[in-house]
Amino acid sequence: MNYTLGEIARITGGKLIQGDPASRLSGVAIDSRKDVSGALFCAIQGQRADGHDFLDVVAAKGAVGALVQRPVATANPAFGLILTESTVKALGDLAAFHRSRLPVTVIGITGSVGKTSTKDLIGAVLNRRFTAYKNPGNLNSHIGLPLAILGMEPGYEYAVLEMAMRARGEIKELCGIAKPKIGVLTDISASHIGVLGNLEEISLAKRELLESLPQDGLAVLCHDNELVLEAGNHARCRKVTYGFSPDADCSGYHVRPSDTGHTDFKVNYKGRRFGFRLGVPGVHQVQNALAAIAIGFELGLSADEIAQGLAEVALSPMRLEVVKGKRITIINDAYNASVKSMTAALDLLESVGGGRKIAILGDMLEMGEYGPAAHLEVGRYARNKADVLVAIGPLSSYIKQGWDEAATTQDDLSSWFPDKQSATGLLCELIRPGDTYLVKASRSLEFEGLVDFLSDLDNRLTGDDPC
Repeated sequence: MNYTLGEIARITGGKLIQGDPASRLSGVAIDSRKDVSGALFCAIQGQRADGHDFLDVVAAKGAVGALVQRPVATANPAFGLILTESTVKALGDLAAFHRSRLPVTVIGITGSVGKTSTKDLIGAVLNRRFTAYKNPGNLNSHIGLPLAILGMEPGYEYAVLEMAMRARGEIKELCGIAKPKIGVLTDISASHIGVLGNLEEISLAKRELLESLPQDGLAVLCHDNELVLEAGNHARCRKVTYGFSPDADCSGYHVRPSDTGHTDFKVNYKGRRFGFRLGVPGVHQVQNALAAIAIGFELGLSADEIAQGLAEVALSPMRLEVVKGKRITIINDAYNASVKSMTAALDLLESVGGGRKIAILGDMLEMGEYGPAAHLEVGRYARNKADVLVAIGPLSSYIKQGWDEAATTQDDLSSWFPDKQSATGLLCELIRPGDTYLVKASRSLEFEGLVDFLSDLDNRLTGDDPC
């Protein structure tokens, strides 16, 4: 991104009330704690903090100016200020303008689960022939996606952008900014059901991606989900399906996980048969890979190019990340959690590594009235996949309850703790060489701290008491 303060004021419909209109900016930032040198700071008023309170901080760190939605006095009169009605809207308007100047084909991805892994897989496949950009990290929201687009420089042929939502209309808004030509709908299930209320509302929100595709676009749909197929009826463009169903255009079968972390499988793509090796574990990741295979073939890639991309893919951190320690194995899936992703992670726990299988599971948030039943379901499922359960968090008491209800005999293989700190003592007692641990919970619980704790225990696992 390379615009002047004056240009940004015109693009956003704002008014430059302070600073030199010729001052040039090299990027956009929203976090005053990070590197903001040369950047435009977007002062967002959030629930926990107000960016307007940090203008002097970012100015001292080298920011050139800021988008604001109210006048603010600054210590440096040369620091640029662009007054707008809404800084969030201005950020989106700036991203939409920047996107309009880039001759890139956008692939939009949404779904209740699988967005990030599917993004990584599609990016890995396309980069075997093309230049493909992906939104970094979790920049997929009404704030994050504009930041991701503004970070995209000229020269890319494709942009693979995941889109998240918490309400109807948000994906439509993101599509208005990103202008996707290809849309992937991975899944419609109960994630965020506590926010949207029911599956019908979730489906209506997710299908906004398909409704936004142009007539010469392409909708890529998971055939294994009936709600996804129903949503596909609202796309005006050509459709391609993928999944394990033999009726899918890109159908996966003969899935063979390995002990070394890869997964072999076969594909029938519109009557043509191929064999592939996926460089990451998990049967559910094969389903995500089928979306990448379908797009690869639709865009003219060869089977060899697709195979190279799948074999060498690197998934984003904390998404079923298998960490081989000195004496234990940790499956770090701490990024987020839903019933569907919990069961997929437990399937992987069952198949990876040796020794005892220990599930460290936390709360699944935004489930609303469905929360207790959802956690009970996960607990019952976990009883058949793990040897030991450590449930952490208020709602996770239902995971323990579900585990105990599914047990055929009374045992002491399940424990519940109200928070992470109170669970560390048991983890010290539990750890043994050869164990495999699954660590998973909703994002706000920050279970990656437990991954670090287990890794530290592993490094000290030389005697009877690593703690």
